[in-house]
Amino acid sequence: MELLIPILLIALGLALIVVEVYLVPGFNVVGIGGFLLIVFSVGYIFTEAGLAGGVLALLGTMAAGGAVFYLMWQSGAWDRFVLATNLRADEQTVARESEHRARYLGKGGVAITPLRPTGVAEIDGERIEVLTEGDFIAAGSRIRVVAMDRRRYFVRLDEPRPETPAEA
Repeated sequence: MELLIPILLIALGLALIVVEVYLVPGFNVVGIGGFLLIVFSVGYIFTEAGLAGGVLALLGTMAAGGAVFYLMWQSGAWDRFVLATNLRADEQTVARESEHRARYLGKGGVAITPLRPTGVAEIDGERIEVLTEGDFIAAGSRIRVVAMDRRRYFVRLDEPRPETPAEA
């Protein structure tokens, strides 16, 4: 009879964990309280019933907890803890984005802000963030996109082409 209260406390602790999973979002006081109640009750049984009784209570608690978690798993309660969508982009999307970004390569534009070494430039009527190769470029200067990586466009000061005699 004296071990009935700790056994009921273990059952209450498991019930609190179930309430936490189904009713209370997040890992809150309810679930922590249920876990602590279980630990306290098993510890109390160890002190009152000795090693054999404590081990028996611990194994019983583990079996009951395993059964509860198995039933929650089968009911689909754990599915909301796992992200079901795939966050990785497929190869076609990456290729399309790369093609879209690559359209600026070799194009000329104007530095809207001073590039020290980063800033904003207008290329083909669009404002994009660019990075120089280390040089400072004044606002209003003509620039040309010379390279790109995943996140940035690298630009250089666009030098005017010398006129040939045929153009003069």
